[in-house]
Formats: sequence, structure tokens, C-alpha cells
Amino acid sequence: MADSPWQRAELGPNGRGLIAHEEGAIAVFRADGRLHAVANACPHEGNPLLEGDVLGATLVCAFHGWRFDLETGACLLGERPVRLYPVEERDGEVWVRVCAPTA
Repeated sequence: MADSPWQRAELGPNGRGLIAHEEGAIAVFRADGRLHAVANACPHEGNPLLEGDVLGATLVCAFHGWRFDLETGACLLGERPVRLYPVEERDGEVWVRVCAPTA
């Protein structure tokens, strides 16, 4: 459906994927069996969060070490939270709602 706010995400064998949309890119992670979608630009300096380390429910920016809670978007080490997007799995496919960030 062309007008749908949901966009399909392709995850690689490492459980990560990237979606491009008009507001920027969204990084998608499967960590500990759960899906998470965040703005790909770190709020610190805009570096790609897709390259970060996922430690349980924590995402660590590979560039300056800022840490984010993947469940809430809260910044655990740094100053600003990361923007979250709704994500779900339907019939084995991953879908992200690109128009309605939750944080």
C-alpha cells in the first residue's frame, strides 16, 4: 500500500538493517530476540548508530561511546535520547512505522 506509514525492513544475517525515508535513516536491530528501530543518526554528532554495539538492550555508539536504552530511547551515557520508531514482525517480515517516532 503506497500510503502506508509502515515500511518493510530487510535485516542481514547480523540482525541489522537500515531504512531510508524523508526524515533520515532508521537503524533496525534484532537483539536478544526483540526488534528495535532507532534514528540512525546519533544525537551527539550524527554518526551512524547502525555501526554501534548492541549489548542486551543497550546500544553503544561506535564513534563516541554514547549509550542508549533500546526500550525507551533514554540516553544512559551522554546528553540526549535517541528517537525510537514502532517496529513489529508480521509473518516473518520486519515492519517499521516511519512517520510516527515514539521518543
